[in-house]
Amino acid sequence: MKPRWLILAAVLAAVGGVLWLKTMGPTPTEAGPTDAAQPITATVLLFADPREAGESCGCAAVIRMVRALRGTPGVRVREIDSRSPGDDARRYSVRTSPAVLMLDATGNEQSRFEGESPATIAALRAALTALGPSPDPTGAAAAR
Repeated sequence: MKPRWLILAAVLAAVGGVLWLKTMGPTPTEAGPTDAAQPITATVLLFADPREAGESCGCAAVIRMVRALRGTPGVRVREIDSRSPGDDARRYSVRTSPAVLMLDATGNEQSRFEGESPATIAALRAALTALGPSPDPTGAAAAR
């Protein structure tokens, strides 16, 4: 009888540990290893549903353009899942998805792009180009 209880306790502990680790999983903030050496001059916040990145819609184009900036010296890219946005959405009053906020080195909002209209995507592309390599809305540059 005792071995069954021990096995049950071990299984329950393992399941609880896995569930705890999933809730404590990685944050949507991605900073590359070279970012520590380069001072951050701009932060790009992307509020979007990451499941839409593979779709063929305006939201996917926004996601891919922002992701193409990863690794750009001096630029930090943070992705916030719009399904559970948390404090950042409240702090910056984000109420729509996708939304891209460009912050200066001190965290002050410099520009904001909300939605996925062609005009918004064109304006976002121009703003992101000023930060780094030309953002490719097809995602080809980000996939390399």
